[in-house]
Amino acid sequence: MKIRLLLLSLFASTSAFAGDIKTLSPTVVTATRYETNSFDLPLSIDAVTGSEIRDARTGANLSEIAPRIPGVVINYRSTAAQELSISTRGFGARSQFGVKGIRIYADGIPQNSADGQGQAGSINLDTLGQIEFMRGPFSALYGNSSGGVVQAFTRDGAKDPTITVGASSGTWNTNKQSITYEGQAGPVNYILNAYQYVSDGYRDFSQYRRDNFNGKISYQFNPDTKFTFVGNYMDQPYTNDPNALTPAEFALNSRSSGAGAKDKNTRLYRINSYGGIIIDHNLSEKDSLRFMAYSGERSNLQYLIAGAAAEIKRETQGFDFRWNRKDLFLNRPLNFTAGLSYDAMEDIRSRYSYPGTDVYEPLGYEPNKNRREKQTAFSADQYIQASYEPTDRFLVIAGLRHSRVGIKNEDLWLGETQGGVIGANATPVDSSGQVTYTNTSPVAGVTFKVTPTLNVYANYGRGFETPTFAETTYSTVAGAGPNLSMVPTKSKNYEIGLKAFISSNTRVNVALFKVDTKNEIVVTNSASGQNVYGSNANTERKGIEFSLDSRLPYNFNFYQTYTYLDSEFKNSFSNYVGSGNSNLTSVAVGNRLAGVYKNTAYTELSWKYPALNFSSAIENIYYSDVHGFDSNAALNRADAFSIVNLRASIKQSYNNWNFSEFVRADNIFDEKYVGNVRVNNNATFEPGAPRNYTVGITSSYTFK
Repeated sequence: MKIRLLLLSLFASTSAFAGDIKTLSPTVVTATRYETNSFDLPLSIDAVTGSEIRDARTGANLSEIAPRIPGVVINYRSTAAQELSISTRGFGARSQFGVKGIRIYADGIPQNSADGQGQAGSINLDTLGQIEFMRGPFSALYGNSSGGVVQAFTRDGAKDPTITVGASSGTWNTNKQSITYEGQAGPVNYILNAYQYVSDGYRDFSQYRRDNFNGKISYQFNPDTKFTFVGNYMDQPYTNDPNALTPAEFALNSRSSGAGAKDKNTRLYRINSYGGIIIDHNLSEKDSLRFMAYSGERSNLQYLIAGAAAEIKRETQGFDFRWNRKDLFLNRPLNFTAGLSYDAMEDIRSRYSYPGTDVYEPLGYEPNKNRREKQTAFSADQYIQASYEPTDRFLVIAGLRHSRVGIKNEDLWLGETQGGVIGANATPVDSSGQVTYTNTSPVAGVTFKVTPTLNVYANYGRGFETPTFAETTYSTVAGAGPNLSMVPTKSKNYEIGLKAFISSNTRVNVALFKVDTKNEIVVTNSASGQNVYGSNANTERKGIEFSLDSRLPYNFNFYQTYTYLDSEFKNSFSNYVGSGNSNLTSVAVGNRLAGVYKNTAYTELSWKYPALNFSSAIENIYYSDVHGFDSNAALNRADAFSIVNLRASIKQSYNNWNFSEFVRADNIFDEKYVGNVRVNNNATFEPGAPRNYTVGITSSYTFK
């Protein structure tokens, strides 16, 4: 009966609601590469605005706002020595290093290197105007490792020159200070931000500091031409790494560091920077061009628990050039986009042995060097995309992307034998090699507008994901490499869904999806912190995503998301399940994928009191249990958890001054839970934070 009433209410919706669609459905650009109302698109995409991002939140990590997005999981890993764990519909959940299988962009600049590996730690939330999360088939239009797309956009500066300072303080000596200067000076718009974030961490031996600068300067050269310059610099001058815990260690003391972390003084030093220019030019009322070019550098030195130090020095560069045409075909709207993109990278990757707690810099310490190589990669892509409305009730979008990805390994240290032994009589082993992959990804989708307030849609697409350098580095646990026998993962993505306004104040989105993959990359062996990978697995993922956003009377708002994701292997294969060659097991057909949650949900009830500019909310985050091993070993299964958070903020204005204060309490019932799992490791559990509190204040002055 309830379902029947819901359907009747959907079909009975009138065009009176149509005016609210634009206010309750955000405008997005990721899906079509030009501004489009998300309600009409035949795909799953959600956006979080800057005001939502900064609503009583510290603005340190994307994990603070990701629970709002169905199908997306971004877990903080209890250590800043590891990049955030990001997954979309299960893509990326099983990554051992950083972000894999997901494309990440900041102001159009890729945060993935040419081999597909990505990181999100540089994204500046203080200046963010909007961040978009796209799932499903259309992600394939962004090329390699596009199981999903996360795209962040820095907002424009204020109309008048404004300086803003902010500070927050919380549990475990967690402090953040920030300053922003923004404004408009004739044809120049600018916004510049710098912040420092320091914390002792909620685990033993997890202290770290992060400094970040982010800037965007736009110059309107003439009515048809605009130049935009963006730059970002991030420095982590010290980051202790407590490592993950075994289930037994987690049960005994979830806030402890892993065995050997202190003894080996495991830690990280990282610097990451990038800059770019974007040129937008209107050729005519119908035609426009966009050109983006960028370059970046990354230095990453990590001391591992295995008594080794791994160092990467990276240089990246690339460009994207595209043409867009808005026209009519048979007197109906047609938008067409064609583009070229090129990304390149060069890594100097080294590995050193070190005797425990020594804090010397390993560079130049030749007797302990046991690996050094130059790794280069490129990705050259061509893409076309079009949207067409043959009638007032249909929207069709289709696209095609061709990718060519090449990776090359050049051995710079011919001192190791097949057994990893270095000595005067060692037989040199040349670990050089190269391989090139090609792929063509088609996607298509259609929206049928049943009524002005009810859209149903369907789409289909094919994607691919190449092995990264982190996965090709070792071909055996003895250290010989590279491993170039792997092939790209290929996926087929299906989705159907509906988007509806069941009243002028309530929006509902529902999506059903299915993903079939072949040659998924899994760990096949490991020893001394060195993983060996293979393209061994075939998988199936299917599920449903649901979201509801409702503006209630008396300034209340209710927001609910839910995701069901059933993931399983469709073939059997041998898989690493612990440390050493002897711990190989057979993964059976039907086993769940490690690191993938079957059920996730987010609930938020907020209330505002406009007269005092006061807002508050209660949040509930639920994750079901998750396996740490592909073998479905019960011992390494993290239990389901549900945590409750509270937040409140208030704002004041006095002449040219604006102030805001916030307080939040996270995990108020002090739930003990696993915040993230490291898949197929003996030390699997990365603990979630216990009860903690944060207070903050922001003040700004506008020069008028």
